[in-house]
Amino acid sequence: EDLRQVLRAYQETCADAVARFEGHIAKYIGDGLLIYFGYPQAHEDDARRAVSAGMGIVAGVGRLNGRLTREHGVELGVRVGIQTGLVVAGEMGGGETREPDAIVGKTPNVAARLERLAEPNTVLIGAATQRLVEGLFECDDLGQQQLKGVSEPIRVFRVRGESAAPSRFEASAEKGLTPLVGREEEIGLLMKRWNQAGDGEGQAVLLSGEAGVGKSRIVRGFRESVGGEAHNRILYYCSPYHRNSALYPVIKQLERALRFETSDDAGRRLGKLEAVLAGLCLPEPEVAPLLASMLSLPAEGRYPAIEASPQLLRRKTLEALLSVIEAMAAQKPVLMLVEDAHWIDPSTLEMLGLLIERLRSARVFLLVNCRPEFEPPWGGHAHVTALRLNRLSRKESAEMIAGVAGGKTLPEEVLEQILARTDGVPLFVEELTKTVLESGLLAEEGGDYVLNGPLPPLAIPASLQDSLMARLDRLAAVKEVAQLAAVLGRTFSYELLAGVSPLAGQELEDALARLEDAELVYRRGVAPELTYEFKHALVRDAAYQSLLKSSRQRHHARIARVLEEKFPTTAEGEPELLAHHYTEGGLAEPAIDYWQKAGRRAMQRSANVEAECHLMKGLAVLESMPQGPERQRREIALQNTLGVCLMPTRGFGNPDVAEAFSRAASISEEEGDARGLFVALRGQGQYQMISGDLGTAREQASRILNLAEDLDDPGILIEAHHLGWSALTFTGDFGAARKHAATGIALYDRERDHRLTYIYSGHDPGVCCRSFGSLALWQLGYPDQALAACRDGEALARELSHPFSVTIALWAVNRRGILTPYRG
Repeated sequence: EDLRQVLRAYQETCADAVARFEGHIAKYIGDGLLIYFGYPQAHEDDARRAVSAGMGIVAGVGRLNGRLTREHGVELGVRVGIQTGLVVAGEMGGGETREPDAIVGKTPNVAARLERLAEPNTVLIGAATQRLVEGLFECDDLGQQQLKGVSEPIRVFRVRGESAAPSRFEASAEKGLTPLVGREEEIGLLMKRWNQAGDGEGQAVLLSGEAGVGKSRIVRGFRESVGGEAHNRILYYCSPYHRNSALYPVIKQLERALRFETSDDAGRRLGKLEAVLAGLCLPEPEVAPLLASMLSLPAEGRYPAIEASPQLLRRKTLEALLSVIEAMAAQKPVLMLVEDAHWIDPSTLEMLGLLIERLRSARVFLLVNCRPEFEPPWGGHAHVTALRLNRLSRKESAEMIAGVAGGKTLPEEVLEQILARTDGVPLFVEELTKTVLESGLLAEEGGDYVLNGPLPPLAIPASLQDSLMARLDRLAAVKEVAQLAAVLGRTFSYELLAGVSPLAGQELEDALARLEDAELVYRRGVAPELTYEFKHALVRDAAYQSLLKSSRQRHHARIARVLEEKFPTTAEGEPELLAHHYTEGGLAEPAIDYWQKAGRRAMQRSANVEAECHLMKGLAVLESMPQGPERQRREIALQNTLGVCLMPTRGFGNPDVAEAFSRAASISEEEGDARGLFVALRGQGQYQMISGDLGTAREQASRILNLAEDLDDPGILIEAHHLGWSALTFTGDFGAARKHAATGIALYDRERDHRLTYIYSGHDPGVCCRSFGSLALWQLGYPDQALAACRDGEALARELSHPFSVTIALWAVNRRGILTPYRG
């Protein structure tokens, strides 16, 4: 019975991997499963699907083995062999030996021999298949192999997995890419800078241009030019949905480079990270915990806990990322690409700025593409080149049209309309030409195209939007899938689309296949990591904008709920994504809650610029809520969080800080929210003290102390005394300041109360009470006690490794004239 269960589970795994393919024959032969995908001729897509199915079976068996080992003590080893070529298929034999679905020929024989040659849980493919999937999958060349029953040696490849550098161009490989036209000078300049970087003179190029002008196509052409040279690659893809998600493109690149799989547990992922760091000869105990923290991998038990504030952790993480790039450059020249930098988040932008500062002596070529509105803060460096991409000339556009038309000549009046309406933008040229070729207006005659009849008015769309919509309209049966996918974003996973789509299984996969065939979306990866990407942002925008507003809202709301219910890891790790969908879905309350959560999460990582953006979006959504207790409660939280968020970036005495806390205080008093009022008044007092209104700050300190005593919370009480010891010191009431500081020392518990640093003032209250206490003691005539207190504060600050707290402590020491060197 156990064996039957194992076989049934294995059969289900295989069936799941091949169920979406039409025209396949699948049957058991001996101890193996023969799957035949029948297509009239071999295309890249067909080979890609076959390899995806093979990898899906291997991955499925891998997931299955965990349960089988636990429940039955059994572990399967699956071997897959794939070959592409002609076969004879049909009913063969006679009488009792008649076989209705027989296939014969060299191709199935080679596939069977490749399966025999494969190691357990691997996929082997022949050279014919490899040529069709080159660039889509990474393969190890096993060289020429002599297979039994095959006269000539066969070149064999072992499939390792999806290409580690996915992009819309990689995903499409040669299919769908028109020849590069009129960009010889640009490619030449990039090659010159690449050669300089290879010689140890690091270079950066900022490639800018409007949407559709061909930035990514030039990058692809350049990559093809250097493809034969040994180098390391780093690819960052910025996302419009993650402009304020700290280090989003960096994290995604690392996950791809480390080959994280859904089935990997945290331990396995950490092991992959450690293996790569070892290969780069980097100190694992120093670098691994930082990158593991960034990747949300628990490293407890392997490494000591990181004792650092969010600010220091952020700085060390950026340094660790730079050390990885430098280590890669020490081995081989590094080609580092940043796509769509106009959507970059502030933390990744900061990292690139640090890299450019030290780029000059590294074998790194940084190529950044962006739209004209992106203004990088990297001016003044001799090793940074700005390259603006212009539109194609009329002659170049005509050459491109000929390429799209397969070298066939178009009627003059059709050519003139395309040239007039595309205005030299390569994407427009390509899409409008394809629209015309698909429209049925033309027929082939003598190797060229001719009109079927008179050219109707407006037969050729007047804009790219119209062109793209015309193509979508011709795919009426699957247009709704494209529109729903567009709501998900430029890139979307099959898993999430399946979770929100009314279509399911084969029906949904067929719809996506039709969008692929029309070259509107590209697919990358293998199940269960299957994702899709719209060919261009404008393609996605056309599909999205064609939706009625009510339909958009409905889709966004549905997506948000599905993410919340079925994708808890995404909901926890990317709260700004759910906030976006709830906002666009017109659901203000959950939208505000997720913007608040995203803001707090960013602050905990010292990404205060990103946090401010999240909180401001929450406040913008708040305007759509009706007046009432729920709105007031949410605004109190948002304004108080915003005030704390702005302190490190704008300064304690900035008017924006005062405005946020003042608004929160006013609403808290209206609503009788004592805790919200305390946070607001504490922030106001800090602002008043630093901006010079010491009398008001002193009054505020007295007021919040009374409020804190009523609330009976140790943390709140410490912060009330915190404002007291600082405000009273500055007003010269050293006796009262000393008492507040002594109370703070007595109440403070390091493990419990260091968190207050990130809620109220940006520095540790335990350090501050010792430092200000020492100032009061000094003025009161107790130098020995003052010296001991300030040294205690300095020691605590160093233990906490919190930069702002160290500054407070050293300021107090310096006031005594006993400043000691600090390096940290």
